[in-house]
Amino acid sequence: MTKNALKRNGRIVNKKYFEYFLPTILIALANNIAIMVDSILVGNMLGSVPMAAINVLSPVTQLYFSTTILFGLGSSTLISYAKGKNDKASADATFTVGTTLLVLLSVVFMAVQLIFTNEIASLLTPIDSLKSELLKYYLPYIIGTPFSLLLPSAVHCIRSDGRPKFASNLIIISNAINLIMDVVLMGPLKMGIAGSAIATVIGNVVSFCIMLVHFFGKHNTLHFDFGILLNMKRFLHECASLFTTGISGALGTMLITVTSFYMNTVIQSAGGQEGMVSMSVISNCQIFISAFITGASQTMIPIVSTLLGEDDQEGIKYAMRCAIKVLLAASLIIILIIEITPEGVAKLFGDKTPEEMKVIIPALRISALSFLGMAMSFLFMYYFTATQRKAMSLTVSIVNGIVLTIPFAYIFSRLFGITGIWMTFDAAQYGTCIVIAIMIGAMIIKSKGRYKNIFLLDEPDDLLSFSVDSGADTAEIKSAVGEKLGGAAADAVCNLFAAVSENDKGSLNDIRIKLEDGHYIVRFRNNSSELDEESLCSRCGELEYARVLGMNQIKKII
Repeated sequence: MTKNALKRNGRIVNKKYFEYFLPTILIALANNIAIMVDSILVGNMLGSVPMAAINVLSPVTQLYFSTTILFGLGSSTLISYAKGKNDKASADATFTVGTTLLVLLSVVFMAVQLIFTNEIASLLTPIDSLKSELLKYYLPYIIGTPFSLLLPSAVHCIRSDGRPKFASNLIIISNAINLIMDVVLMGPLKMGIAGSAIATVIGNVVSFCIMLVHFFGKHNTLHFDFGILLNMKRFLHECASLFTTGISGALGTMLITVTSFYMNTVIQSAGGQEGMVSMSVISNCQIFISAFITGASQTMIPIVSTLLGEDDQEGIKYAMRCAIKVLLAASLIIILIIEITPEGVAKLFGDKTPEEMKVIIPALRISALSFLGMAMSFLFMYYFTATQRKAMSLTVSIVNGIVLTIPFAYIFSRLFGITGIWMTFDAAQYGTCIVIAIMIGAMIIKSKGRYKNIFLLDEPDDLLSFSVDSGADTAEIKSAVGEKLGGAAADAVCNLFAAVSENDKGSLNDIRIKLEDGHYIVRFRNNSSELDEESLCSRCGELEYARVLGMNQIKKII
């Protein structure tokens, strides 16, 4: 091995990305998959009107989802960044503040909606037949508010705590119970659409109870620091950090709540009940594709945030390239399926009348084209969040959520009728992509050569950055590192490599070395099982060790 053979690759980052990908998709679906399952079963068991009534509630469900984004994704982003810097105190503070605020907000949400249930329902739809069904579904949904908010938010934190599979299992259990109870309550027990909402609540309650196992178990590294609640200055500082980090994703979904209400109003005016049935099918398709979009986008958030905390520019690029490839592939496949067989997609949500199908088929085909633009918009919005570019992330969420959608809907609906509504989805998403490209271009120009890629990252200042399997020859590594940095650095790297490799010969390692204040800083990332810090220190001398995202993170100063 020569110094030229010491090269970095993205294997460990890509492997971690795909390890988190499916769990994150399920987490992203936490609030919305229950609505999609309910819509499919209600459409098949009760008919189109009850199914449309569930979709009428979408502004409320989007509000809930945006709240879980604010507190769940906002907290997990800060927690991951703190863990990347090996700052446990900050991670605990964020977890405490986020959970406390969410509990208080759950109580407020319940109280307001229980008091104004009828008024809210009237605001959501003027159609009496839809309002009647909506109220039956809405009341149980309100009662389940604490579990609808706390479960998905806590699951984000569990994922950042290095247990993505456990986190996803909570969502699988919740939705499996929801599915079973839907059939039981709407079938033999004949509880109608109310039974569907009760089934959702039951699923969330059971998963919430199982979730507590993590926080009382040995795998948990997050703990409550209630002392922060007595220190108002520190508490407010943590609140500000949480809100500014999570606000872009939360505001994006909150604004979708506003546009959802506006779109529903326009559609009911232009297309009546058939238009709302079409919109309910489109909304559920968007829930499905958004699972891949938010899954691929949010998967990289804890990874990129951790890498940012470690100042690993190359690792961030690997994570983003992987996310882009996954998003492009998933979006194109789903678009093709909808374009080829829109009838089959529509029938997933129950039998439709010929009149309804005449509206649904072109609506699906036109709106499906927006999915690719949506994928890139959401990916960069969350990327800007993960890399602490909060103003850019917030701009994307506002532009995507309301700035383009409502004007396009207003103009297109008057020019092209109901067809113009479906065209709005395409125009808004690709318009957002153009805005993102303009912002990135402006940042590159403004940097005067500092940024040379679309990820807006500095060039790495590592003296050496390379990846190696644990089964590699230690003598060759020592020779290659020594040729570049000298014997002391080579000895330190090889001692660490030998100690870590004994734990798991099949593991992967990223090793980075930079010079700071006259000392070599060695950063070692390994994806084997947890190491014994005391044993490491006895063999390799003083070092910093942390378990982050299920990986071993070691920092040693030479």
